[in-house]
Amino acid sequence: MLRSVMTTLTASALLLSTPALAKDPTFCVYDPSGAAGPAFQHAKRFQAAASEWGVNLTLKPYTDEGVAAADFRNGQCDGALITGVRMQQFNKATFSIEAVGLIPDYAVLKKTLDVLALERAAKLMTNGQYEIAGIFPGGAVYLFIDDKQISDVKALAGKRICTMSFDQAANTMVKTIGASPVASDVGTFASKFNNGSCNVAYAPAAAYTPLELYRGMGDKGGVVRFPVAMMTLQAVIRTTEFPAGFGQSAREWSASQFDSMLPTLNKAEAEVKKSYWV
Repeated sequence: MLRSVMTTLTASALLLSTPALAKDPTFCVYDPSGAAGPAFQHAKRFQAAASEWGVNLTLKPYTDEGVAAADFRNGQCDGALITGVRMQQFNKATFSIEAVGLIPDYAVLKKTLDVLALERAAKLMTNGQYEIAGIFPGGAVYLFIDDKQISDVKALAGKRICTMSFDQAANTMVKTIGASPVASDVGTFASKFNNGSCNVAYAPAAAYTPLELYRGMGDKGGVVRFPVAMMTLQAVIRTTEFPAGFGQSAREWSASQFDSMLPTLNKAEAEVKKSYWV
């Protein structure tokens, strides 16, 4: 209740003090399903909230996350909604939320995002011209394996793991455990896992059905029921293109959305065939 009241008061103050912007800011929104996908639909709710603060966002859907991030970096958009793993080029502090083994469950993730939404954490949210304007839960990340005999870390040695080519930390981890990284990205890892190019892939349960990861698991594979990391969706803006205080209002609003997004994440995990869970 207190958070809701404070967010409303902050937003009201922002609306009263907001000067007319030279143009309506644009947001590059990554969603593998485009404008019909859940991330873009969530961006629409963000757009509606921003309009209450006097900021009219124009949303641009992208099915290629690399292009969305590049267009934002090159000034084609004033903000972007992308996964946390892509955020390392804009803010290493919020990128580190997705570090392997850092956050064990949704309760800890919620507390983390609540703290980062506080005004006293604002200095961590800015990096030069870039500012984080919201962090949303994207789902616990699990290992999808093609053989249930892969039962511990030692068993990963010699295996091929679909690894985000741009994520140096992930590549280092894979090599450290004696596995071989297979260069992938958000748009290609599923097909590589499904066609047998990789023995292991990592993703939230939300990827199971739409990306048909059960094809890669077949009859012998499974999903290791241990969150190796927490995926997030993060909104980043170019601060100069938004009114003062917008980022703080957006962060407080995003933190207030956590509980309403959790049922969707739980539903995705429930869709995984019970016999697959290891």
